[in-house]
Amino acid sequence: MLDGLGHTRLLLDSSGNITDRYSYDAWGNPIEQVGTTFNPFRWNAAYGYEWTPAIGLYHVGAREYDPRTARWLQKDPIDIASGDPNLYRYCGNDPINAKDPSGLDWLDDAANFFAGVGDSLTFGATDWVREQLGVNAVVDKCSTAYRVGEYTEVAAEITLTGGSKLLTRMAVRKGMKMYTEYRRVAGALGVKAPLGNQVHHINPLLGHPGGSRTLFPTGGLPGWVHSGRWNLQVLEGAAHTLAHRRLRRLERWLRINTNRYTITLRLLNNLRRDSEQHCGE
Repeated sequence: MLDGLGHTRLLLDSSGNITDRYSYDAWGNPIEQVGTTFNPFRWNAAYGYEWTPAIGLYHVGAREYDPRTARWLQKDPIDIASGDPNLYRYCGNDPINAKDPSGLDWLDDAANFFAGVGDSLTFGATDWVREQLGVNAVVDKCSTAYRVGEYTEVAAEITLTGGSKLLTRMAVRKGMKMYTEYRRVAGALGVKAPLGNQVHHINPLLGHPGGSRTLFPTGGLPGWVHSGRWNLQVLEGAAHTLAHRRLRRLERWLRINTNRYTITLRLLNNLRRDSEQHCGE
């Protein structure tokens, strides 16, 4: 366990009495030891760091770590996926705020966060897949990062649906003014469609050809936003129709997958799954 110093670990017996005390610097170099109990798991025991005093190294699953140089003695097996161009370095040179339980990946919080996002989005299907593949142990579902990921995903859906309704209301309220703005802004930019072509809004002002409204209309926003160059294309007639058809398909999927019913179900499912973890027991 850690005491208030942050760099000292204590070894307790079955009665809770302190038998040994180990002090380290931030990189894991032993500073002081009080007690003689044989114990190879000291500095980062919870993450599998096994101390070998004869050679002064930590064995961490995939490779050896030298606290004197704060580097691994072997290259990171995951290569550039580590996110660090120096494959011999430890946790991006930030051992205070980062850890590497397996010697393969120090982005544990990020991994747990995105696992939580994925498990919430898929109603736990990605959790089930990891379980079938036998790799679920790499995700700490009791971690704060995992829980934050779950409820960040739910919050994002709430924001998505609320934002969609707000944008639609703004566009409807502005009415024909948005089309006047469009002509003015597009004209000022010199965006004109040759004969037989059309000026296409990548994200529509209000709706699609045929009358169906878009999920995230831009028409209620300022003209320089909804009709800036980023949102305008000149397309031939058939290509213009196809572009709207593709966007409508995406919007239909979003409406089915993200609505007040699915959001409620995801929230309840997250709460149920979290309650079944028995964290801390």
